[in-house]
Amino acid sequence: MYPELLKIGSFTIYTYGVLVALGFFIGIQYVIKYSKNLIDKQQMYDFLFYVIIFGIIGARLFYVLINLQYYVYYPLEILQLWKGGLVYYGGFISVLAFSYIYCKNKNINILKFADIFAPALALGHSFGRLGCFFSGCCYGKNTDCFIAIANKHPTQIYESLGNIIIFFILNKLLKKIHVNGNIFILYMFMYSMLRFFVEFLRCDDRGQFLFGLSPAQNISVIIFIIAVILLFFNSKKRKNLY
Repeated sequence: MYPELLKIGSFTIYTYGVLVALGFFIGIQYVIKYSKNLIDKQQMYDFLFYVIIFGIIGARLFYVLINLQYYVYYPLEILQLWKGGLVYYGGFISVLAFSYIYCKNKNINILKFADIFAPALALGHSFGRLGCFFSGCCYGKNTDCFIAIANKHPTQIYESLGNIIIFFILNKLLKKIHVNGNIFILYMFMYSMLRFFVEFLRCDDRGQFLFGLSPAQNISVIIFIIAVILLFFNSKKRKNLY
């Protein structure tokens, strides 16, 4: 692991923070490139500013809730984001809720906008998982498999590579004629499956919820079911093609 990228005296730049920031930056550039005809430049910058804020708050809040027993005794550490501790699904849900409200108020086609965001989410998330790897969090179970790193499954790498594959698939589909909203729904479908199965190999204890599954797996099941239902109904819409 390589949690500290640079340290000068008491000043430290953490690898996790740099990679998460890089993921945000690259994802934002992707969205800006493909949304020029959908939203004006100033609106886009305003929207992305709030997306970052809500994404970080939601991701951190979810992490704190999962580890509440620890943060009750060390509340000041809640603000130490640079050391890690962001739950993707927390940020995903909070940004999704904000985006829906924002697009409704600004009369922006939310389905087209969501389609553009889907590949960016996967691409940015791949960098975030690399940050987890260097930070040493989200680690896997012990294994003697030939791809093991420090005798553990590199679950962070698995998910990072999975997100890269999802990005390339969605990026290619985005450039083809499709029903509005289907790209984002496919993202939900593919990522929920990826996360569900990777969770079986993780070893960092986050507790269990329903059916002996982790909180992330339970959320993945819900998102997967929603995605299947939405794909079924959305596939019947032929009048909303790009």
